Amino acid sequence: MKLARVTKKGNRSFYIEFLAMTLLPLIVCGVVMIMVCSRSVQLSMTSEAQDNLQNVAISVLAAYDHQYPGDYEARVEGSTAKLYKGGVDISGDFTLVDDIEAKSHLEISLFLYDTRLVTTLKDRDGNRLTMTVASEKLVNEVFKQQMSAFYDNVSIEGVEYYAYYMPVMVKGGTECIGMIGVAKPASDLKDSINRSVMNNLIIMVLAIAVTSVFILRFANTLVTVVKHMLDFMKKLADNKLDTKLDASVSQREDELGEMGRNLNSLQIALRRLIERDVLTGLFNRRSAEKRIDDIEDSGVRYCVAIGDIDHFKKFNDTFGHECGDVVLREVAHLLNEGMNKHEGFVARWGGEEFLLVFVNEDINQTYDALMIIRQALHDKDVEYDGQIHKVTMTFGAAEKTDGVPINHLIRAADDKLYEGKQGGRDRVLI
Repeated sequence: MKLARVTKKGNRSFYIEFLAMTLLPLIVCGVVMIMVCSRSVQLSMTSEAQDNLQNVAISVLAAYDHQYPGDYEARVEGSTAKLYKGGVDISGDFTLVDDIEAKSHLEISLFLYDTRLVTTLKDRDGNRLTMTVASEKLVNEVFKQQMSAFYDNVSIEGVEYYAYYMPVMVKGGTECIGMIGVAKPASDLKDSINRSVMNNLIIMVLAIAVTSVFILRFANTLVTVVKHMLDFMKKLADNKLDTKLDASVSQREDELGEMGRNLNSLQIALRRLIERDVLTGLFNRRSAEKRIDDIEDSGVRYCVAIGDIDHFKKFNDTFGHECGDVVLREVAHLLNEGMNKHEGFVARWGGEEFLLVFVNEDINQTYDALMIIRQALHDKDVEYDGQIHKVTMTFGAAEKTDGVPINHLIRAADDKLYEGKQGGRDRVLI
C-alpha cells in the first residue's frame, strides 16, 4: 500500500514537472515574443508613418515652389497678415493642399509664423481650422530652432495626430517665416498597429496551442510509459514474477525502451535467482511446489518421482565438496535433458535429491522414462581432477489419484525411493 502511494505521487509529480519544464517556458517565451513583436510592429509602423509624412511635407514645399516660383513673403494688410509666394497671395488658396490631401489622405497645414493660414483640417462643423495657433512646444522646436520634427502625440482640437513639421525659409534659407505641417490621425495608425498586433497575437496563440497539444500528447505518452514501468516494478516487488511489462515500453527505440528491456532482463534474473537453484540451475523446491500446485489446479493427470544420487557422501568425503558440486551439476544436466522429451519439469528437491514431475503420463510411462534416464546415467562419465567417476541414482515414483493430497503423493514417491535404497540402490520403484 505504501508503494502504491509513492507510485501515484511519483506519477503526478513527474507529469507536473514535465509540463512545468515545457509548457511554462513555451508560454513565457510566447508572451515575450508577442510583446517584442508588438513593440517592433509599433516602432516599424511609426517609422514608416514618419517617413511618409516627411516625404509629403517635402512634396508640399516642392509643389508650392513649382506653382508659385519665387520667395515667401509676409504682408500685413489692415489687421490681417497674409502670406505671399512669388508675389501671389496664397493665404486663402486651398486648391493645392486639397489636391495633395485627396491623393495622400493626410492633413496639410501652411503656417505663417505660428498661425495656420492654409489647412485641410476642419472642425466638426466642417469649418477649416484657419487662424488657429500651433502649440508653444511646436513653435519653439520647429519655428524658432528652424528644425524639422516628428511628433506622435500632437493634439489638434482634441484629436490626436501623428505629425511632421518643417520650417518654411526665406532669403536664401537664413530666416524662418512659417511652417509646413503634415498630419495623420493617430487613430488610423493605431488601428493599423492593433490589427497587425492582433494578427501576430492570433498566429502566436495558435502556434502555442498547437505546440502545447503535441507537448501534452507527448507528456501523456511519456507518463504512461513511466506508469507501466512503475506498475511492473511494483508487481515484481510483490513477488509476482510472472507479470509482463507492457509491450509498448520495450518496443520503444529510445532510452525509456532501453530501460524497459533492462527491466525485463532484471525480471528474468530475479526469477532465476528466486526460482532456480544456484548450483544446478534447476527449479528450487519452493518453485517446484508452486508448479505442482498449478498442475493440480489444472486437473490434468501427472506422476511425481524422487531421485537420489547413490553414495553421494563419498564424493564429498573422498574427493571434496567441489567434486560433489561437479557431480550435482552433471546429474542435473542429464536429468534436464531427459525431461526435455516429456511434458513436466525437474527440480532440485534438497541436497542430492531431485524431483521429477511427468504431466499427462501414467505411472507406466513414467517408469519407462525413468529407466531411460537411469541408463543414461550408467553411460555418463563424470570427470573431476583427471579421474572418471560413475554415478547412479535410485528413483521412487507415484501417480496422482483423486482425493490424495499433494504432500501424500510426494511422500508415497519418497517411500518408494527409500524402499529402493534399502533394496540395493540404482533402481526405479513405482
